[in-house]
Amino acid sequence: MTDTKTYLAAELRAVAQRASHENAAKYEALARRAETGEFDDYGDAHVCGPTALHNELLSAGFTKFAARVAGGEFDASPEESEAWARSQTDPQVIALMDVLGIGPDRSKDQ
Repeated sequence: MTDTKTYLAAELRAVAQRASHENAAKYEALARRAETGEFDDYGDAHVCGPTALHNELLSAGFTKFAARVAGGEFDASPEESEAWARSQTDPQVIALMDVLGIGPDRSKDQ
Protein backbone atom coordinates (compact mmCIF):
# COMPACT_ATOMS: atom_id res chain seq x y z
CA MET A 1 0.00 0.00 0.00
CA THR A 2 1.23 3.48 -0.89
CA ASP A 3 1.41 5.93 1.97
CA THR A 4 -0.75 9.03 1.75
CA LYS A 5 2.09 11.51 1.22
CA THR A 6 3.41 9.50 -1.75
CA TYR A 7 -0.08 9.21 -3.26
CA LEU A 8 -0.70 12.94 -2.77
CA ALA A 9 2.61 13.88 -4.40
CA ALA A 10 1.92 11.55 -7.33
CA GLU A 11 -1.56 13.02 -7.86
CA LEU A 12 -0.23 16.58 -7.72
CA ARG A 13 2.35 15.62 -10.34
CA ALA A 14 -0.27 13.94 -12.51
CA VAL A 15 -2.25 17.17 -12.59
CA ALA A 16 0.94 19.15 -13.23
CA GLN A 17 1.49 17.09 -16.40
CA ARG A 18 -1.75 18.46 -17.83
CA ALA A 19 -1.44 22.01 -16.48
CA SER A 20 -0.03 25.15 -18.04
CA HIS A 21 3.68 25.73 -17.51
CA GLU A 22 3.05 28.26 -14.72
CA ASN A 23 0.53 26.07 -12.91
CA ALA A 24 2.66 22.95 -13.41
CA ALA A 25 5.47 24.62 -11.48
CA LYS A 26 3.07 25.41 -8.62
CA TYR A 27 1.76 21.84 -8.53
CA GLU A 28 5.32 20.48 -8.59
CA ALA A 29 6.31 22.73 -5.69
CA LEU A 30 3.34 21.43 -3.70
CA ALA A 31 4.27 17.84 -4.64
CA ARG A 32 7.81 18.31 -3.29
CA ARG A 33 6.38 19.64 -0.03
CA ALA A 34 3.85 16.79 0.12
CA GLU A 35 6.67 14.23 -0.18
CA THR A 36 8.11 15.52 3.09
CA GLY A 37 4.83 14.81 4.89
CA GLU A 38 4.08 18.50 5.34
CA PHE A 39 0.40 18.05 4.49
CA ASP A 40 -0.15 14.78 6.39
CA ASP A 41 -2.92 14.49 8.94
CA TYR A 42 -0.36 13.70 11.61
CA GLY A 43 2.50 15.89 10.45
CA ASP A 44 4.10 18.55 12.60
CA ALA A 45 4.26 21.39 10.09
CA HIS A 46 0.62 22.47 10.42
CA VAL A 47 -2.17 22.06 12.95
CA CYS A 48 -4.05 20.29 10.16
CA GLY A 49 -1.99 19.45 7.10
CA PRO A 50 -4.91 18.78 4.75
CA THR A 51 -6.50 22.11 5.70
CA ALA A 52 -3.23 23.93 5.03
CA LEU A 53 -2.99 22.25 1.62
CA HIS A 54 -6.64 23.04 0.87
CA ASN A 55 -6.06 26.71 1.66
CA GLU A 56 -2.94 26.86 -0.53
CA LEU A 57 -4.76 25.20 -3.41
CA LEU A 58 -7.64 27.65 -3.15
CA SER A 59 -5.22 30.58 -3.02
CA ALA A 60 -3.64 29.33 -6.24
CA GLY A 61 -7.06 28.93 -7.86
CA PHE A 62 -6.83 25.13 -7.97
CA THR A 63 -10.41 24.54 -6.90
CA LYS A 64 -10.83 21.05 -8.40
CA PHE A 65 -7.84 19.64 -6.54
CA ALA A 66 -8.90 21.53 -3.41
CA ALA A 67 -12.27 19.77 -3.64
CA ARG A 68 -10.50 16.41 -3.70
CA VAL A 69 -8.62 17.36 -0.53
CA ALA A 70 -11.83 18.58 1.13
CA GLY A 71 -13.52 15.32 0.13
CA GLY A 72 -10.98 13.35 2.16
CA GLU A 73 -9.18 11.64 -0.70
CA PHE A 74 -5.81 12.37 0.91
CA ASP A 75 -6.71 11.74 4.55
CA ALA A 76 -4.51 9.36 6.50
CA SER A 77 -5.25 5.68 6.04
CA PRO A 78 -6.37 3.57 9.00
CA GLU A 79 -2.88 2.04 9.04
CA GLU A 80 -1.25 5.48 9.20
CA SER A 81 -3.65 6.51 11.97
CA GLU A 82 -2.80 3.37 13.91
CA ALA A 83 0.94 3.97 13.49
CA TRP A 84 0.56 7.53 14.76
CA ALA A 85 -1.47 6.42 17.77
CA ARG A 86 1.13 3.78 18.62
CA SER A 87 3.91 6.37 18.40
CA GLN A 88 2.47 8.58 21.12
CA THR A 89 4.37 8.62 24.40
CA ASP A 90 2.95 11.67 26.16
CA PRO A 91 0.79 10.34 29.03
CA GLN A 92 -1.73 13.17 28.56
CA VAL A 93 -2.16 12.36 24.87
CA ILE A 94 -2.54 8.65 25.63
CA ALA A 95 -5.11 9.37 28.36
CA LEU A 96 -7.06 11.67 26.02
CA MET A 97 -7.07 9.03 23.28
CA ASP A 98 -8.38 6.48 25.79
CA VAL A 99 -11.17 8.82 26.91
CA LEU A 100 -12.14 9.49 23.29
CA GLY A 101 -11.88 5.83 22.36
CA ILE A 102 -9.34 6.50 19.63
CA GLY A 103 -6.31 4.78 21.10
CA PRO A 104 -4.38 2.17 19.16
CA ASP A 105 -5.92 -1.27 18.68
CA ARG A 106 -3.94 -3.37 21.15
CA SER A 107 -6.08 -6.49 20.63
CA LYS A 108 -3.41 -8.16 18.48
CA ASP A 109 -0.41 -7.11 20.57
CA GLN A 110 1.71 -9.90 21.93
